[in-house]
Amino acid sequence: MIRFVALAVGLTVAASGAGVRAQAPRPAAHATTREYNTALGVDCEHCHSPADFADATRPTYDFARRMQRMVAGLNDGPLKTLGGVTCWSCHRGHTAPARLPRENWESIASAHAAEFGGRESLSLAMSVYSASLGVACSHCHVDGDWSAGTKQGHRTVALMATIFDLIPTYFDSAVRAPRTQCFMCHQGRTRIERVAGP
Repeated sequence: MIRFVALAVGLTVAASGAGVRAQAPRPAAHATTREYNTALGVDCEHCHSPADFADATRPTYDFARRMQRMVAGLNDGPLKTLGGVTCWSCHRGHTAPARLPRENWESIASAHAAEFGGRESLSLAMSVYSASLGVACSHCHVDGDWSAGTKQGHRTVALMATIFDLIPTYFDSAVRAPRTQCFMCHQGRTRIERVAGP
C-alpha cells in the first residue's frame, strides 16, 4: 500500500512538471508555416520586435492578432458552411488587400442604367457585386423577377452581407479598422482562393 501511494505521488509530481526542467515555449503555428509571411508578403519584423518576438507593443502586432480572431470568428460563424477564408484570401502577398477599381463597377452601372431607373444606391450595390464576383446579374437573380430569392447566389449574398456588421466588432475603430468590400476576397471570381498558388 505504501509503494502504491509513493508511486501515485511520484506520478502526480511528474505530471505537474515539478522537478522537470521547463521547456522552451513552442513557436506559434504561423512561425513554422510562415503563413503570415506568405499571405502578407512580409518578414517577421513587420509585426514582431526583433529583440523580443513576444513584445505586443507594435501596432501591427495587435492588428494581426485582431485579424486572426476575425478570420476564426468568420470561419466558425457565417462562413462555416462556405469553406471559410484565410489571410491569403484577401491579402494575396500584399499588406493591403486589393480594392475594386472604380472603372470596373462604373462600366456595369453605365451599361445597365436604364434597368436601374435612376436608383443610384441600387445601381451601385448591384454593379459592385457583379464586378467583385465577375458575374452577370443572372448569377443571383431570376431574369424578369429580380426580387425572387430562389437562386443559391441570392441566398449566399444575404448570408455574406452579415459579415459587414460582424467584421468591425473585432477592431477598435478609434485606432484602426479595415474597410471591407466583396472584391477583397473575391477579386473578380465566385470562388475564393484560400492558399497561395504554386
